[in-house]
Parts: sequence; C-alpha cells; structure tokens
Amino acid sequence: MNTASTKIKNTVVVILLPALVYLLFFILSGGKFGKASSIIMNFKQTLVPTLISYAMCCNVLCNRMDLSAGAIVMVAAMFGAKMVYLYDIGLVPFALIVTGLGILLGILSGLIYIFMKVPAIVTALGVCMIYETCSNLASISWVTAISGNYTMLGRFPYCVIVFAVMFVLFCLIFNYTKFGYHVRACASSQQIAKCGGVNTKRTAFLCYVVSSVFLGVAALLKISIQGSIDTASYMSSTNIIFNCLLGIYVGIALEPYCNLLVGILIGNFVLNLMTSGLLSMGLSSSLQDTASGVFLLVIMIYTYNNQRILDYIQNRKEKKALEKMIA
Repeated sequence: MNTASTKIKNTVVVILLPALVYLLFFILSGGKFGKASSIIMNFKQTLVPTLISYAMCCNVLCNRMDLSAGAIVMVAAMFGAKMVYLYDIGLVPFALIVTGLGILLGILSGLIYIFMKVPAIVTALGVCMIYETCSNLASISWVTAISGNYTMLGRFPYCVIVFAVMFVLFCLIFNYTKFGYHVRACASSQQIAKCGGVNTKRTAFLCYVVSSVFLGVAALLKISIQGSIDTASYMSSTNIIFNCLLGIYVGIALEPYCNLLVGILIGNFVLNLMTSGLLSMGLSSSLQDTASGVFLLVIMIYTYNNQRILDYIQNRKEKKALEKMIA
C-alpha cells in the first residue's frame, strides 16, 4: 500500500511541474498561450533536445562537459544536406549519411579525449571549433535547406516513432547493461569506481560512443523537423546544448520521483513550454535567456541542496511530534 501511494505521489509531483508552468503562462498571457496545437508543437520541438540530452547525459554524470555535441549535430546535418543538394541522393542514403557521420565524429571526439589526456572541457572546445570550421566548409549558404521529400522523418508520427525507439534503446543501455552500472558508479566517485575494478578510461570512451549514436539520430531529426540547418560560427553551436544541459539538470532534480530518462524528457518539455510562454508574452530573446538562467539557478540550488531541505522538513516534523508528546 505504501509503495502504491508513493508511486502515485511521485507521479503527481512529476506531472505538477509542466502543469504549473502551463497554468502560469496561460494566466500571464491572458489565454494566448496553451492551445492544443501549440502544445503538440512544443512536444515535437522537445524530441531533438531530449535526444541531445541523452547523448550528453553519461558524460555530464561523470563530470565531463562535451561542448562539441552541438557542432557534431550541425556538421552531420549540414553534410547530409549538401549531399542532397549535389547528388540528389534518396531518403535512406541521406538518413544513413547524417546518422553515420554523427557517429564517426562522436567517436573521434572520444578518441581525442582519451589519447590527448587533457581535461574534457579543453578537448571539447578545440574539437568544437574544428567541427564548426568543417560545418562552414560543408555549407551551401548561410542556411542550408532540404526539400520536403527528405523531411518525412520530421513529420508525425515518424518523428515520434524514431524518438520512441531511441528512448527504449537508451533505457536499456543506461539501466540494464554493465556499461550503465559503470557510469552510475563513476558518477558517484570515479576514484572509488576505479578501486572497485571499473575501467574508467574504457567507460569514458564508451560514453562518447553511446553519445555519438544519439547525436547522429538527433542531427537527422533536427534537419528533418526544421527543413534547414544554419551554418555554425563563433561557437554558436554551443547554443544548441545549453538548453539540453538544463534538461539534464531538471531530470536529475526529478530523479527522486521518476526515472532519470523520463525526468530529462519532462525537463526539456518544460523548457520548451517556458520559451513558448515567454514568446506569447512578447519578451525579447535577452529576457528569455535571463529567465532560463534564473530557472537553471533555481534547479541547481534545489538539486544540490534538496537533501538539506528534506532533512529540515523531517526535523521540523519530528520536533512538532515531540512537542505534542510532551504536551
């Protein structure tokens, strides 16, 4: 009975976050925000950031920040679009080229990190700039577009089917494989994990390998949904990953109440709701960034202090119970 009630309570908490965000912007916008069509579009726009969040998740949990993830997505999508433009290849070759290039670039990032033996953030910055240069070389113009025939995977229900397959795949990898257990061990303490027999270097490389698969698929869905891809310059590709990082941290904050994967999906959906809500209120992009920053700060404060908050609440309850017994 306690288990059932706990599950119900946790489900309510998880659903409450997007529901409160929805109600907040519905009220503030005077009913302009929150139509069914816009909510469906928000969900569709959540798919790619969530896949990128899954790609970055293992590295983030192990305290490695892969800033090249956005550049990989852009280069893979850009190169696939250029192949369409030059050779008019079919949908299947296009999908294989985009996904395959994403996988190759992701694995290359992992190899560079392993063999250079420098902090991940340094490697990621260097690789990001190199990949952005490649994106410029592969671009046709400032914005590279593909025809409607190649965007089929970005339409309903195909985009949802692709996402569902990748969701199940990540769930199996993260929750039911030796690699997933090693990632969680390294997330707790890499030194302790190493002493416990975990090959941390191999686990780190596999994090990049798993990441590459999801980045390749994310690149395919991104250009299929948008129909075009912008040319990256001046580290602009990092803008792709910042909201994805927010999604991961929201997922970590929700982890006590649901599976991490579900939490990340909810986190990205909430962030998309916030963006749409702020747009419906007519706020500028700079104010939207400010709101996202405040939201991140709140989430980080809660994530790293939630145990203190829970302990404080528990102590207050015990103190009140003790006072009642004495009285």
